[in-house]
Amino acid sequence: MQLGHCRFDSDKGELINQESGLVWSLPRAELHVLRLLVEYQGKVVAKPILESGHKDGSHLSSASVARAIFTLRSFLGPQHETLIETVKGQGYLLRHHRARKETRYQRRRFTIKSLPVLLVVISLFSVLLLSLWWFNRLGPSISPTMPLSIDTVTLDSGQEVEMILYSPSNTNNELLIAQGQLLTQSLLHCHETVWNKVFLSLSHDKQVLNITFRGDYFGQSIIRNIKISDLRQPKRFINPEWLKQVSICDSSPVQIASSHQSWRR
Repeated sequence: MQLGHCRFDSDKGELINQESGLVWSLPRAELHVLRLLVEYQGKVVAKPILESGHKDGSHLSSASVARAIFTLRSFLGPQHETLIETVKGQGYLLRHHRARKETRYQRRRFTIKSLPVLLVVISLFSVLLLSLWWFNRLGPSISPTMPLSIDTVTLDSGQEVEMILYSPSNTNNELLIAQGQLLTQSLLHCHETVWNKVFLSLSHDKQVLNITFRGDYFGQSIIRNIKISDLRQPKRFINPEWLKQVSICDSSPVQIASSHQSWRR
């Protein structure tokens, strides 16, 4: 099945980029989610359906589904990532792929006068590909940092806040996940808030919790960075006393002004 410039082979569990030739053997979560989206193409697939239905009886968490959607969109690329649409409060929908028709104006652009420019572009592109190939042979493998999880918190007002956790590893993240859950529970007590995204990460030694709030206040983008240090065991970065000082539900200009704050325990 064609998805943008990619072809999905359901039997082999592969997504093939037909422009670059890159073949991605889909992991279990991504394969399950994409098969369901293809099966119900053009219709909304509810989140509970995406989280269940494996032949082995296992289930996916909401974070695993969100992460699978994110990685699938990343592989489709910015031109075609909108094929997978988020339907607020319901689930996800796979749009029907439509190949773009070449217009008369587009056909006329490639004339003999364009050949020198086209040759220069091809030469530069060839040099770029050669450089990338050489770097991949000699240099370290570089990949974009992927979130550990992305969860949506729905407040009483209907406002949605994304809770995004980042970690350099997919293992030993119990402490980070626990802090994310505590902050999620605190946000659920807010009727509404100026924040629409919250980012959490731990330092490599797990001594510092980094929190970044992003939001909008009367059309102005705002940000608040917080670092919490805790050298004790067990760690208690987020607690009722700290939450009272931070006032994450407060929407006054004084509280939401762009700031970099640190707490040490």
